[in-house]
Amino acid sequence: MKKRSVACAIGAVVTVAVSMWLTGRTPSNGTGSPPAVHSTLPSERAAKTILNTTRRHREWVNLRLGPAVIRAFLVYPQRSDKAPVVIVTGTDEGASDWVRAAADQLAADGFLAAVPDVLSGMGPHGGDTESFPSAEAVVSAIRGMSPDEIARRTTVVREYAIALPAASGQSATLELSSGDAQIQARFGRHLASFKLNGESWRDAISFLSKETGNRPMVAPQSGGQSADMAGMSAEDHSAHIMMAMAQQPPGARGGPPGYPVGKLPDLPAGTFSATSTLKHSTLRREFVDLPVGDVKMHTWVEYPVGDGKAPVVIVMQHGPGMDDWQRALADQLALQGFIAVAADLYSGLGPNGGNWDSFEGVDAALRASGKLTPDEAIRRYKAAYDYGIKLPRANGKVASVGFCAGGTYSFRFAGEVPEINAAVVFYGTQPSADIIAKIKAPVLGFYGEDDARVTSTVEPTVSAMKQEGKSYEPHIYPRATHGFLEFQDLAGNPAATTDSWARTIAFLNQHLR
Repeated sequence: MKKRSVACAIGAVVTVAVSMWLTGRTPSNGTGSPPAVHSTLPSERAAKTILNTTRRHREWVNLRLGPAVIRAFLVYPQRSDKAPVVIVTGTDEGASDWVRAAADQLAADGFLAAVPDVLSGMGPHGGDTESFPSAEAVVSAIRGMSPDEIARRTTVVREYAIALPAASGQSATLELSSGDAQIQARFGRHLASFKLNGESWRDAISFLSKETGNRPMVAPQSGGQSADMAGMSAEDHSAHIMMAMAQQPPGARGGPPGYPVGKLPDLPAGTFSATSTLKHSTLRREFVDLPVGDVKMHTWVEYPVGDGKAPVVIVMQHGPGMDDWQRALADQLALQGFIAVAADLYSGLGPNGGNWDSFEGVDAALRASGKLTPDEAIRRYKAAYDYGIKLPRANGKVASVGFCAGGTYSFRFAGEVPEINAAVVFYGTQPSADIIAKIKAPVLGFYGEDDARVTSTVEPTVSAMKQEGKSYEPHIYPRATHGFLEFQDLAGNPAATTDSWARTIAFLNQHLR
């Protein structure tokens, strides 16, 4: 990408809020009153950084309202129980960066936050808020809409959000007005107004928590990390981890020659060691462009040491795209004896038809991903499969391994391509019943307890797979978050990373060798 990588930028937002929400434990303040507020009111200047670096899961959804398609931006909290929904809007803002960054902050305090893009389909060339040439043009467009039309578009988003498995059924509204310097919070008939500043932001969040019964729990950091580590920059945090590793006995560190100290030999890189892992890897790797319709799909291929035959693993990207972490994950698979084929699913979706690296940040890539239908994504992964199985070093056996959105695709791929030998799903959801019926390969799934959006689907998946006589082995890790294999330093993520990856390699060896 044009801007510096997520791995280098995450520290900028860690100071805002990185709290793990858990259930079945004592409220963080030890009382029955609303919990302490862990987020801050984002500035417009910081909005883009927050959206590009947050560790919370966010996504764009396309919702039908008659002939119109209404887009909405959702951010999920890191908690294991169901969350109240807050619809976040901005007077004359549309789905601006600032409003969406505020939604991210609400998720830091345990809410499932949704931002309706009321200008969906109304911008130049049928675009949404981002397609307007200026903020003034956005204001003019919103003021030209009838209140009833805005309400209809907002309602369809609210109805979608409160029906999600991770939602508690309670919903509220938070409206930000930069012009009037006000925050308005509404729950049912209860309306409260606050000044648009940091102190009043905390009051507004407390109001919403009290009204909706929001009682998230705060989990301690893992590995003896103190709470003040959240204020470190990405560089300082990385240095802290590497220093701790350096203090271990040499035999405990291990690792391939030249690899960063913080990179363990039998585990994939985390967000802070991904870039340096790629830099120091000596394995053979290359980008190839695979024709898929009118697009040349940019695809990362990495080979294990030697020239012997090896199994192929199709690596299915997480929502942010083919970033350094995703390629470092492919590097780890190659290091452990597999040919890794990682397709850039966003090929052709970037500015001027560019690939993932043409976007100006993760947020832009995620927004563009809404243009890619699930059927087109599967078509692209099939092209990667067809390429991989024909490689001279391929031993004829193939598995899929996917993360987040890629985890969902890995599960579906097992039904779409029943010839594959195994499928691994990291925090992804199951496919439809007709796809499940076609699955022949065993499926291994890994989930974090504090990821109710996904974990709530595991039990129904167990039933669906059992009913069809399919092999499915799920593992849910206590106190682990969404994306735990990437964000290895949070809460229960270290233990989840260690166990899940050892199981993954053993599973792949069992079914591909």
